[in-house]
Amino acid sequence: MDKPAVGKIHTREKGLLCPRDESLMKETKTGDAFLDVCKKCGGQFFDSGEMFGAFGIKADPSYWDRPETGGAVKDGTLHCPICHTHMLIQDVKHEKEHVEIDRCGKCGGIWLDKGEVQKIMAIGQHIKPILDAEKRKAEAELDKMGTPNFSPPGIMAQFLALFGKG
Repeated sequence: MDKPAVGKIHTREKGLLCPRDESLMKETKTGDAFLDVCKKCGGQFFDSGEMFGAFGIKADPSYWDRPETGGAVKDGTLHCPICHTHMLIQDVKHEKEHVEIDRCGKCGGIWLDKGEVQKIMAIGQHIKPILDAEKRKAEAELDKMGTPNFSPPGIMAQFLALFGKG
């Protein structure tokens, strides 16, 4: 068996069952991750961190919890193939793209039905310019702050001096 990807705790000795149709899923290497794929329905299960490892920044789950993309989260009916708890259903949308994904609140696993990876990637592509603009703005604000002054009479030196005297 191939060497586990970064972030992968272990490769599974026994395959996982598909949460949709209970078929045995096959572990498949995609990018830097090992995904569990159902050959019957085409769905994919991602352990925590595997979306980014498999598809890069455009599939980063942190994009989904933003005001521009995040939607309602509600209880789902699927059971997580790892920890068997009920997964949550989350709406992820931006402009005309919309997808409902299943996320495990306990282990962080993500189930995507067939075709949902492409929708997630399209949403990530659309909001990347927004994130890039936020990053540039934050970097500009940090540049304006300059280098902190830790030497006297800098504020940090004054603060640290409070603890230096006995």
